[in-house]
Parts: sequence; C-alpha cells; structure tokens
Amino acid sequence: MTGINKYIVALAALLLAGCGPQQDQFVDAKAAAALQARGELMLDVREADDYKEFHIPDSTNIPFGRMQSRLAELGAYKDKPIVVIDHSGLRAPRAWEALQKAGFIRVTIVKGGIAEWGKAGLPIETMAMQMEKDRIQQEQEQELEQLQREIEQLKQQ
Repeated sequence: MTGINKYIVALAALLLAGCGPQQDQFVDAKAAAALQARGELMLDVREADDYKEFHIPDSTNIPFGRMQSRLAELGAYKDKPIVVIDHSGLRAPRAWEALQKAGFIRVTIVKGGIAEWGKAGLPIETMAMQMEKDRIQQEQEQELEQLQREIEQLKQQ
C-alpha cells in the first residue's frame, strides 16, 4: 500500500469512527426491558425466520436488510423513542445509523442483543408459545361465533 493510500485509509477510519452510535446510545437488556415497559417501541432487526423462532413479546420485526423499504411503517415513531435489538449486537448499530439518517433521533441499542436479553432472564416468546396463543385465540373466536349463533336462534324463537 502506498503512502497516500495509507493516509486515505487512516482518514476514512477517523471519519467513520465518529459516525456510529456513542456509548450513551447503548442500554443493557434490563434497561431496555424497562424502556419497553414504558411504551417505547422494541424494534427487532433480525431476519423474519429468526424472529418467528423466538422474539421479545410485543416487539416489532423489521429485518435490517428491508429497513430502507419499510421506514414508512415507523413514521409514527419519528419523534418517539425506539429501542433496536438484533441477535448479538452487530446489526443494531447499522440499523441505528440508518434510522438516524432517516430522521429518527431518539434511538437506543440493546447491548449484546437478544442473546443478552435471554441471559438476563427476560421474557422471550417462542414459536411454540405463539402457536399456543394462536390456538387459544382461534378456540375463543369459535366459541364466540357459536354463542352468537345461539343468541340469534333464541331471538328467532
């Protein structure tokens, strides 16, 4: 590498070092759980299949690779806090940068991602749990429909 190339690489590294999230934009898993409990959006940027396998209850999934095309879905959160989580902390800083560039200024990152969330003993919903919730909801809807039919029959008598 020539002297000028080394200079350009070093300059680029210095410029990029100041562009990413700073330490105060990171929170640990327990602090993130408290933020979510306060009503802040928990944005999971893992792939959809990973999210389906297990995720934080009441989180929103927008995979990092599709974030640019789905930013409009987050429009209501432009001035509100967003907590970004990924698997282990590698994609979330890039998602933070993309959100910052799009005008979302109240964004924090979960340090260590969902891996740390699980280690902290915080709730994680699995696919099996979601399937059970869906089954129960379907049963309740069927019971409600049956009751509505019975009410209609009673009204006709």
